[in-house]
Amino acid sequence: MISVRRFSLQASLWRQHAPMMEQLVRWINLHETSYGRQVMVQNHPNRNALIAETAFRRAAVEAPLFEENLDAEVKASEMLALLPRGQFGDLPLTRSERTETTLVQQNIQLYCGNLADPKFFYSVPGCGIVDAAFGDIKDEGHLAEIKAVTRPFRSTDIRQLLTYSAMLYASGRSVDRLSLYNPRRARLFTTTLNEVSFSVGGRSGSELMQDLIDSMVGMQVSV
Repeated sequence: MISVRRFSLQASLWRQHAPMMEQLVRWINLHETSYGRQVMVQNHPNRNALIAETAFRRAAVEAPLFEENLDAEVKASEMLALLPRGQFGDLPLTRSERTETTLVQQNIQLYCGNLADPKFFYSVPGCGIVDAAFGDIKDEGHLAEIKAVTRPFRSTDIRQLLTYSAMLYASGRSVDRLSLYNPRRARLFTTTLNEVSFSVGGRSGSELMQDLIDSMVGMQVSV
């Protein structure tokens, strides 16, 4: 089995199914909208991942903005320790990092305030060779990925959303809208699955979903 992230990095597969992906990403970064207030990096960049993950977990439980939530911080640190690039969260958040975390959390909650019934850490069933996973936010047929980073949106962000969509589609659950929200840069892009699918490959959403599912199953057979 492979992770969603690894599947999203299969360059040859995505060139085949979404040949215009890079053009779409450039367009997204030109047409993203402002949503919330930008949060400047005030601490060491190596701590950004811990700040982002803690802010997301605090938003998920609607933790009071300026109160400590050590449980969210510990869980964020434990999750980041499993990532291949090392220990981002081996030290507790400092006072200034907690302030930064609160501001990122505030933007996430602002975004979720306009959703009907947001579900954090929604489950995504495995499909073919791709293992089961948890996405960021699901609001009925609307999937949103939260990217609290200093960079612009990337093709891998869209690929991740499309992979989750295909895995849900394979289990009989439909997705019609996709969003990328960066609560650090306060930038939002929302569109439909059909619009993304047509933009990257000239096909409908259901056609792209089936192609991705076939690739997940085909990779399993070849392995």
